Amino acid sequence: MKNTTTIFAAAVIAGSAATASQAQEPGAFAKAHYTTALKDVCPDPLYIQKDWLAQAEHGGLYQLIGAGGKMEAGRYSGPLGSTGVELVLLEGGSGLGLGDGETAYSALYNGNSKAGVTPQIGFQELDNAFIFSKRFPVVGVMAPLDNSPTALFWDKASYPDGFKSIADLKAFAESDKGKIYVSTIKRTFGLYLVEQGVPSDSFVEGYRGDGENFVTNNGTWLNQGFVTNEVYKFSHGNNWGKPLDYLLIDNLGYRNYTGMLSVATNRLDELAPCLEKLVPMIQQAHVDYAKDPAEVNKLIFEFNQAGFAASWWKTPMDLIDNASKVMVETGVIGNGPNATVGDFDMDRVAEMLTIVKSRLDERADPDVKPDQVVTNRFIEQSIGLK
Repeated sequence: MKNTTTIFAAAVIAGSAATASQAQEPGAFAKAHYTTALKDVCPDPLYIQKDWLAQAEHGGLYQLIGAGGKMEAGRYSGPLGSTGVELVLLEGGSGLGLGDGETAYSALYNGNSKAGVTPQIGFQELDNAFIFSKRFPVVGVMAPLDNSPTALFWDKASYPDGFKSIADLKAFAESDKGKIYVSTIKRTFGLYLVEQGVPSDSFVEGYRGDGENFVTNNGTWLNQGFVTNEVYKFSHGNNWGKPLDYLLIDNLGYRNYTGMLSVATNRLDELAPCLEKLVPMIQQAHVDYAKDPAEVNKLIFEFNQAGFAASWWKTPMDLIDNASKVMVETGVIGNGPNATVGDFDMDRVAEMLTIVKSRLDERADPDVKPDQVVTNRFIEQSIGLK
């Protein structure tokens, strides 16, 4: 007769091995934690159009699938947890993930010509939501990033006291020590800084993710960049490799919501039953990613390393790991006004409308209101970073 204790012990060991195997299975976390049934409620497949190539800022969306999804040129797809629907994340960037001249928000109306689909959800920025409120009207249903990662950075040795305000930038312009290198002063935060009194001739336009002017001028210029990208790169190399400091644009008063998940206004009612179940899961996925980004960071690294985003878009593991950490430390991923991830501060939305009001033209609804471009209707207030 067999020893039952031995049999039981063997069964426990086998069960433990199976559990460990399941825990290591790619995408196992998503399957175990994102379980709200979406079949016959949400479109299947469900397409989300991103605004740029795969990076840590999108980590909360990749979290919904986890590792083990299908990698293809311009897209990452797989089961959205165990909800019963397929999620497809489409790469962004005009001419890269999108056709030339297309944007994540125009794709909600005209489709993504490269992917051959019209996504149900697309990225938009709050300022642009007002500016394009007639041509491409959208409603933001969640703000994955509470603060924009856009920053100005500088050499700490050159400016040990740093810059904290508009007044500091005005003083810098008057000192004639250097220039402020940005993408443009004709729109977005560059125009805002000029409107706030920073002299236009203190800027040089043309930033495209580079720091050439910063390096060639020996760090005396202030440079636009992302706290998740260039700040780390130039601190650790990129022909510089010296300590930097930075200031988020949010802290200068241009409190834009970037990468807000949006739907075409004319599809809001149609998609509402889906959004009621989906948005809280996306909120939770962002909390989960912030707590433990390891699986998703590795996925993003492998996706980009294989060239599925763009052949030239490579994101080293140390860069991605730093980005996921810095986003939490700086509040880029953080709670909104109600200790909630993903909700909109309506006072802040109204302030942005005041800032961009003079820029509205034929592309905009002249009577656009804050509650036309964002809503907290689908937000679960109890989900936030603790």
